[in-house]
Amino acid sequence: MDEATFLLNMTFLLLVAGICSVIFKKLRMPAIIGYLVAGIILANYWVGESAETESIISILSSMGLVLLMFCIGMELNLKKLKKAGAFAVMVALIQIPLMVSGGYIFGLFMGWDPITSILFGAIISGSSTAVVTTVLKDQGKLSKEDIETIVLITVVEDVAQVVILSMASPLLTGSAMELESLVWMVMIILLFMIAAVSIGILFVPRALDWIAAKMPNEILLVTSVGLSFAMALMSVWIGMSMAIGAFLMGVVVSQASSQSTIEHDITPMKDIFMAMFFISVGLEISPQGLIDNLVLMLLMFAVYAVLKTGTVLFAYFIGNRPMRIGFMSSVSLVVMGEFAFIIAKAGLDAGVLTESFYTSVVSAALVSMVDLPVFTSRSGKICDFIYNNSPKFLISTLHKAESIRENHYSKIALSSKSTSSRFKERAVLAYVIVLLLFLIEIVFFVFASGIADFIYDNTGGGISRSICDTIVLAINFVAIAIPLYSLVKHLKFVEKVLIDSERRAAERGEGNLQKRIIKFHKAFVRVNNWVLVIVFAFAILILVPSSVGLIEHIIAMIVGIGVIVLIYAFRSRSSTDL
Repeated sequence: MDEATFLLNMTFLLLVAGICSVIFKKLRMPAIIGYLVAGIILANYWVGESAETESIISILSSMGLVLLMFCIGMELNLKKLKKAGAFAVMVALIQIPLMVSGGYIFGLFMGWDPITSILFGAIISGSSTAVVTTVLKDQGKLSKEDIETIVLITVVEDVAQVVILSMASPLLTGSAMELESLVWMVMIILLFMIAAVSIGILFVPRALDWIAAKMPNEILLVTSVGLSFAMALMSVWIGMSMAIGAFLMGVVVSQASSQSTIEHDITPMKDIFMAMFFISVGLEISPQGLIDNLVLMLLMFAVYAVLKTGTVLFAYFIGNRPMRIGFMSSVSLVVMGEFAFIIAKAGLDAGVLTESFYTSVVSAALVSMVDLPVFTSRSGKICDFIYNNSPKFLISTLHKAESIRENHYSKIALSSKSTSSRFKERAVLAYVIVLLLFLIEIVFFVFASGIADFIYDNTGGGISRSICDTIVLAINFVAIAIPLYSLVKHLKFVEKVLIDSERRAAERGEGNLQKRIIKFHKAFVRVNNWVLVIVFAFAILILVPSSVGLIEHIIAMIVGIGVIVLIYAFRSRSSTDL
């Protein structure tokens, strides 16, 4: 490629992107929309586009993706998150699984295959940190504390989407994989992520701080960028997206004292190459494609908006925040994030997602970005309108729910600080275990048939296929019984705290002792833990769709109980021998 061709391409790319972004900024919309529109214009109306142009944009967009993810990772300051991010983490832990599940269910309803449905759930699970921050700070409708909380929520969403993208990497190979290969790849990905962050935090921040103290800032910048590309390369080597490696290095670098200097110096470079990434996204879109997929695009946006608003509002309600603030905050998060483009493009490049699906996702993201400033500026009025025009019984029910919530929180506050802190920890752990159980059942639902085939093939057909299915059910029972035991213990602790809180409130005259509710709580606490585990485990196995009948479920449960008894007997004997 000669110099003139390169300069011509860069001139068109940057000037068209600059003009479009200026226009949209004048309309009080994010510059990202300008970059996407520039890509659409260049792809469809620039006669100079060629294979050389595509090569240039591909290279520059890859650099933009690495720098963008590196900067997003640097925003995740673990110390700050640990200090002020408890509520943000709680909101994310509640709403992200609900978003992914809702997107997956919508995908199945639309007739999509499971992989496409999972990717759609992953695409809609996050919000754009950059767009949300810019819009909220410009409008000033929420307090500084509320804005910081919302930004922290988007950062935690980014982390969750990195995890989701990592787990989805085996699905993006574009070809079927053997069960053993899939499990091995997932293990490698998990080990890589843990090792990269753990080992990186031990050495990289210290090295960067030494460079910052002894060397000019440009050397610090060059070293940091080099590390981000090195980690991106390592993630590609093990079959992951380069975005994940760059993000992980950003998280590592965020722990350095010189992080603010690096972030300040890298921002101009990141802005230029980030524009190239979004231009490359726009290059995949055609006006005719937008028209042809208009209905699907509107459906995607509607599902995203309803799920995001509802799940965040529910999380704020659980967190004992005012409903008005919860509604305004939930509306402020209705904008698809950078990961929507990253995941969708990864799926398109792997041949897992179709061009029409990709076009619809990008179009829905554009709609969310255009609508965000409009809805956030009027979120207070929208909240008042809904409140004043909703049926009276609905408002009354809402007030009762808020009263019950506040009553529980006030009673729990009567406990000691240590008990109150342990109550929150146990409640969070119980929720995490529920998510783990949900994940285990998804794995068994997807791979149960493959595991049964594996057992059947490696026994030489010596046992029937129905017995193989029963063995898989028994393995499933054991796999969920252990976390269920921990869940029951956490729930019983929560129940005991609630009982004590009810009694203290009644003694102080701050509430009436509801004997029926207390009786129910006491009955739950008195039941043997393993009895509850067996009941819950059997109920879960029955609810999960399976090709075997009730008899096989009962046999699997009996076998599973026997295995658990043997495990605990062996552990007891080993401890006695010691």
